[in-house]
Amino acid sequence: MIDYNNILQLPARCRVEKKLTKAFFLKHYALSTSEKKFLAEKIESMRWLGMITPANANIKSVKTDQYDYSLINVFLVSLHAKEVEVDGKKAIELLQKYLPDQALVIAETEFDFMVGSCDKRINQADKNKRTIERYQITAPISKLYKKEIHDSFFERLSFEQLDTTTLESTYKSYINAIVELNSAEITGSFRKRPALRTQEDLRLLERIEEKEYEIAQLRSEIKKETQLNGQVNLNVTIQDIKKEIEDIKKELSKE
Repeated sequence: MIDYNNILQLPARCRVEKKLTKAFFLKHYALSTSEKKFLAEKIESMRWLGMITPANANIKSVKTDQYDYSLINVFLVSLHAKEVEVDGKKAIELLQKYLPDQALVIAETEFDFMVGSCDKRINQADKNKRTIERYQITAPISKLYKKEIHDSFFERLSFEQLDTTTLESTYKSYINAIVELNSAEITGSFRKRPALRTQEDLRLLERIEEKEYEIAQLRSEIKKETQLNGQVNLNVTIQDIKKEIEDIKKELSKE
């Protein structure tokens, strides 16, 4: 078993360790039918691991018309699934969608886990709601097998390694760590980047994701294409996109 507090190293006064019930979600939020089914069938349990606030961490909050960094919550979701990748992503997105405060969410199965954050903007039509701009979620991390890039990632998540100038910079430290790990999964090397370079890496990762989606769409077209010439042309396009992805990966690997 993994003790996530050993990774996060939150100060004792920031730790909560309380159960988060399914009934809480059903009572307070208007979940869709599919979300209710996911909550009931896929999620085994949820725990509120910690909360970082100005009062318990002596870190200044930041609030503007667009963003609210008044506190940061940390949650753990345990799943019934054998593999975490699909249900883990859904669980992270579910909690982030309905819980308005900034949050770091860990989704786990018996053998692996994922860590997710997101950029939340204040909904201008309803100040009590949030608009998700984008998610940052790691690939599955094994509990059984150690990888050097994961050790580096855990070190970056440690409270002492975060930029605690404000709660905004603290939360963005979590986001940056996830982006750095996702980059390392491609380049094979974990690098602690300056904030501006991390944003550039995120842009490159998004481009790779877009290109991989294009390839998936083209492969679907190939299955439907009855003419050999059409299949050949689609395959040529796929190879061109693969070259573009390799060029993006080279950019990602640069110091």
